[in-house]
Amino acid sequence: MFNLIKLPLAIGVISTTTACGMFQPKAPDVDRPYSGFMNDYQPLNSVEVEEREFIASKAWIAPGANLRSYKTMIVDPIKLDSAIQHNLQITPDTMSAIRSYMSEALTRKLQEYYQVSLQADERTLRAKVAITGIETRDEPLRFYEYWPTAMAFTGVTKLIGIRDEDILLFVEAEFEDVESEQVVAKTMVGMVGHERLENEWEAVSVNKLTTSIDQWIEQQVTALKQAVGKQYVVSHSPAESDTVGAN
Repeated sequence: MFNLIKLPLAIGVISTTTACGMFQPKAPDVDRPYSGFMNDYQPLNSVEVEEREFIASKAWIAPGANLRSYKTMIVDPIKLDSAIQHNLQITPDTMSAIRSYMSEALTRKLQEYYQVSLQADERTLRAKVAITGIETRDEPLRFYEYWPTAMAFTGVTKLIGIRDEDILLFVEAEFEDVESEQVVAKTMVGMVGHERLENEWEAVSVNKLTTSIDQWIEQQVTALKQAVGKQYVVSHSPAESDTVGAN
């Protein structure tokens, strides 16, 4: 996904309500390239990524949003797409472990910059994150179900060298102003596990995804703090060509 920028803000706390951890599409009529976790995908812009861990990324920041001004973060429990299909490689326990790791890692990172809390304070953001898909290349890769046709999977394969036993994880995130209840930033990413499966029978393990998840979280938090106006920084050391406008 896009790289994030370090935020000088105090980080908000993650809400710990457990719920069932699954979500149903908010927009059931949305085209299947998207999961339906977000209400609106139209504003998202493609973001160029260089890291092998990220297949593709899209991002949007509300015009005029001052993301640097937020001091507190409320983190909702990470959701799982109810459409994720379990099998011998991808089990309910696997998905629970991935969600738990991502939740803990995201909270730790946010606490470096925000006051993480369950209660809103002045200038509070609410983070809503969902794991919308997971694939292994020994099965038919339903890449097109998660991303628009702008990027052909064959081209991605050549670009990052995806092989038969790679693990692919798809994530969507929204950041909402608690006072106005308006979404001020949203992102989508497809990431590749840093470790491959040895064969088509090996079960997916969260340990094979931790590095990629950590890198995504680092980029997300950094990007939030670095975003100014309509500029969304997508590089750790941004040049003028490394930003995309938030239309």
